[in-house]
Amino acid sequence: MGSQLYGLLSDLGYHHPLHPALAHLPVGLTIASFIFIVLALLLKNSSLYSTSKHCLLLALLAVIPTIFTGYLDWQHFYGGALILPIKMKIGLAAALALFLLIASLTGKRDGSATVPGLMIRFLCLLLVTGLGYFGGEIVYGKGSTTAAQKEGLNNEYIMAGAKLFQANCALCHLTDSSDTKIGPGLKGLFLQKQMPVSGWPVNEQSVERQLKTPFAQMPPFAKLSNEEVAALTEYLKSL
Repeated sequence: MGSQLYGLLSDLGYHHPLHPALAHLPVGLTIASFIFIVLALLLKNSSLYSTSKHCLLLALLAVIPTIFTGYLDWQHFYGGALILPIKMKIGLAAALALFLLIASLTGKRDGSATVPGLMIRFLCLLLVTGLGYFGGEIVYGKGSTTAAQKEGLNNEYIMAGAKLFQANCALCHLTDSSDTKIGPGLKGLFLQKQMPVSGWPVNEQSVERQLKTPFAQMPPFAKLSNEEVAALTEYLKSL
């Protein structure tokens, strides 16, 4: 089902993950719930506490599609690889869902805010902060800006490859380093004798093979045309 969904979205011109857009819902609502309970305690206002509770319930509901799309993205873009940032996001998401549920089911019956209610919301706030951090590490970590953008390369073919790399590869690979992000860094790839993981010889044929029938945990990019693969290869040569 996931492949068909992403294929349909790709045909419509959408090539990005689904999870980040939905993640704003539980994050924003959790933050709002914390702000409203702080105000409810300071102003001793039961209506503000009710608003905090409603935000909490909506955040709990929003967690369900957010986790589901996160799973789809994980399988599609990362091949289900249990890298550290994803392990952390899974653990933090499970903890957030649990504490949102506890907070939603507890509280004074008279509708007044309490310090324990504030503390559990603060814990939820810390959890969404951690989720945002590790999500940012995956998408916007070191090397997310392409080398072509930094150096202002003029070759249109290389620039086309740079755009393709940003859309399909930058989530997992650095371009300004050989350090590992999710997959190996690709700086100076064509100066090496072997591909970093597969051990295949570094040449155009190996790059095409890696994209079309990937080695190990790398997801396939069979949708790329031969011209797009060639553009990507020229970009990799420029790193």
